[in-house]
Amino acid sequence: MALADYKTALVTGASSGIGAAVVTALRARGISVFATARRIERLEALAAETGCTPLALDLRDTDALYDTLGGLDVDILVNNAGLGRGFEALFEASREDIETTLSTNVIAAAHVLRAVVPGMVARKCGHIVNLGSIAGLYPIKSSIYGASKGAIHLLSQNLRIELQGSGVRMTEICPGRVETEFFQVAVGEEAAKKAYSGFEIMVPEDVSDAILYALDTPWRVNIGTIEMTPNEQFTGGVTIVPVARD
Repeated sequence: MALADYKTALVTGASSGIGAAVVTALRARGISVFATARRIERLEALAAETGCTPLALDLRDTDALYDTLGGLDVDILVNNAGLGRGFEALFEASREDIETTLSTNVIAAAHVLRAVVPGMVARKCGHIVNLGSIAGLYPIKSSIYGASKGAIHLLSQNLRIELQGSGVRMTEICPGRVETEFFQVAVGEEAAKKAYSGFEIMVPEDVSDAILYALDTPWRVNIGTIEMTPNEQFTGGVTIVPVARD
């Protein structure tokens, strides 16, 4: 299986949630992992627990990103870092939240790919995993976050074409609601409790299991997109809201 041929990995957004679960799962399979995030205390705790190599880095600092990641030779990239600032309607969002979300979820993700993927292509071996979202596949009531994940979806689809003949595989994981800090950051503690109430949501290990499945398929297989939601979360449908007019 392909995972046995991989030796090293880079996981962004590794200090908590899905990123930390992926680091733990990869280390359990004997992969050497570079774990990057902004919160050095969390990274050091993860390193003590798993034996990963912590790299404290704000991915929006593009110069630091290339200085830190440009020299890494890794077989696996899990492009996981992201957030949902400005989760309210676009016309209510602050300029700062728009900038933070798009610069983190789209621009930084693209720079991480630019820093790491050339080495994979040169070695004709590697696997890229981009963390998308069902918000990038279906309409939601958050234009900014939805647009950022829609960009990741098409980036992943187009990058798959660009990688033809390189030996590098490309997977996008599109989860629904997962029990992480995402909603606390996006909408605050109380609203997050409502978002997580009423049904059983996924846990980070569910997503890391899907990532390892994609990584561990035979070389003849490329898992392009995995869409996964809690059993009781559904997408699509039509909502009709009458508008009162004077």
